[in-house]
Amino acid sequence: MDSSVYWYGARRPQVQPLNTSLTTGVVVVGGGIAGLTCAHALAARGVDVVLVEDAYCGAGASGKSSGFITPDSELELSDLIANYGAARGQALWEFARSGVERIRGTISALAIDCDYQVQDSLMVASSNWALRRVIALEHRTHAALGYHSTLYDRASLGAVLGSRTYQGGIRYGGTFAMNAFAYCRALRDAIIRQGVRVFEGSRVLRLTPQGVETAGGSVTAPAVAVLTDRYLPALGLATDTVHHIQSFLAISRPLEGHEIRIIFPGDRLMVWDTDIVYKYFRITGEGRLLIGGADLRSMYSEREGGASARVSIVLRRHVSTHFPSLDLELEHLWSGLIGVSPDFAPVAGRHADFPRVYFAGAGAGLPWSAALGAYLADKITSGRAELDEVFSPSRSFLIRGWPLHLMGKAASFAASHGIAKYSRRLRP
Repeated sequence: MDSSVYWYGARRPQVQPLNTSLTTGVVVVGGGIAGLTCAHALAARGVDVVLVEDAYCGAGASGKSSGFITPDSELELSDLIANYGAARGQALWEFARSGVERIRGTISALAIDCDYQVQDSLMVASSNWALRRVIALEHRTHAALGYHSTLYDRASLGAVLGSRTYQGGIRYGGTFAMNAFAYCRALRDAIIRQGVRVFEGSRVLRLTPQGVETAGGSVTAPAVAVLTDRYLPALGLATDTVHHIQSFLAISRPLEGHEIRIIFPGDRLMVWDTDIVYKYFRITGEGRLLIGGADLRSMYSEREGGASARVSIVLRRHVSTHFPSLDLELEHLWSGLIGVSPDFAPVAGRHADFPRVYFAGAGAGLPWSAALGAYLADKITSGRAELDEVFSPSRSFLIRGWPLHLMGKAASFAASHGIAKYSRRLRP
């Protein structure tokens, strides 16, 4: 099986590194979906922008991702309400929805060719317990807040998903899928046309009171926006607040129409389950099955891709268990490390010593990351601040300080995630 990222294709983009000293209005660090969105929003307001990226735009978690464009990420709507209360939880859901619409609007406005696939979201229950405690609660929460969703039991689910192993599910619309690498590359080209100066192959070595320094040059600016997701700690930002989880993606050979109907008898959907280490899948515009997941041992691994052989077996077994009549061949399998905070909420703030340096990360989902990029652009230009308290890296976490350092990041984040997402579901 090919271990390369399917979206990248056979050739890597040519890069132009920074090899001089520049002055600009804002320097954006990071060429993923958050950094590109931030640069795009700033340039649209007439701000002079320079963007610097370590590798090439879309090379990191954004470009490796599944392309699920849904406000659900590691936390569903009911999780947000339980963790933050009705008003703030809904505000966070709307924040993620704004990211969905920003990406959709950008695709339309710039006519981006990125395998845009309108697909509803479907979360399915792996057990009767999950149907009662997770799926039904999520449906009630959607209804209580005025969001439309459809609740399926085991019998009715068969009309939309060709598996008899799930116990039910919740479906809602307004979501879509895409090739996120193609989106990032097209957005990079668009901001260059806007006048943004983009330098790839240019790792930022340090932040300074004046701006940033790379191996080949420097950029001086009144404001710096650092949107490097899991790499924030490498620049001394959110050091105890950002780590990563690992997920794997596999993509199949192109399926025949009757094979796709084995999975989806009707509409094509974006699906994920209620397992703690959940699996997720969809059909691409080429008719390939894209399936993702991990196992518990690999989720917090420091070495990217180290569990690929084991996870390949897990993903193959998942398909054969839920769709036993499907003879599936997986052609590519790759992994990516996704920035996360201990409570799964994003992180955003300002450098303790350099107040002109703004940062954001740990979006754990493309819409959240796009919304974070827009949020930082708004903060720099107009002082946006309504979610600063929620996103603050100094907010309260169950494990931080010396217990975090004693346990290590991997163990402490795993424990924190279990409490943030799963402990309330185990209560009587």
